[in-house]
Amino acid sequence: MRIGKENLVAQLQLHNEKALEYLVMEHGERLISIIRKHLFTLPHLQQNCLGSTIQAVWDHVDSFQKDNEFENWIGSVARYCCLEYLEAHQEEATIAWLIQKEIAEEKEMMATCLGKEERELFYQLVEAAQGKGFAYIQGKFCDVYALLNRIDTDIFEYEKEPLTLQEKEEVLKKIQNRKKEKKRKFSLKRYLKATELQLS
Repeated sequence: MRIGKENLVAQLQLHNEKALEYLVMEHGERLISIIRKHLFTLPHLQQNCLGSTIQAVWDHVDSFQKDNEFENWIGSVARYCCLEYLEAHQEEATIAWLIQKEIAEEKEMMATCLGKEERELFYQLVEAAQGKGFAYIQGKFCDVYALLNRIDTDIFEYEKEPLTLQEKEEVLKKIQNRKKEKKRKFSLKRYLKATELQLS
């Protein structure tokens, strides 16, 4: 099946590997521009963060809500992955205070798009969901990738930054290796949907 803009999300949700390739080839340059902007103090981690962003989109595409623009959502996923990298690799930066400032400013910028309750939830999720993407907060299951649908990130505001075909292929190769290392993640959301269908 030919992958295009109109069926990309559906094919990603079906875990079609050609859709993954299309995602990297079509959106890789915009995503790396977001990542380079936020990880300018950690240039050696930018490629890894791009891989993590694509992996997060692949793993959490079921959290995308169709009332949002897909490009907006993947831009927010990239910004969230940058936050995770900044927090995890602060000690590697030569200007540690600058990273602290960048983390605080980025959290604040992302949170301004949210209502009061969602803003509080976002801050709690960023602290609790590091690397997992979800957490139990106040006795309920919360998915940070679903909340990212509410954050306004216009991916087209970012200038495309060059990403060679070889770099795109390296990112794909890294993701393929990660997928081989671990089988497809268990998705509580998919499990609950399947259970609901069986019960009805």
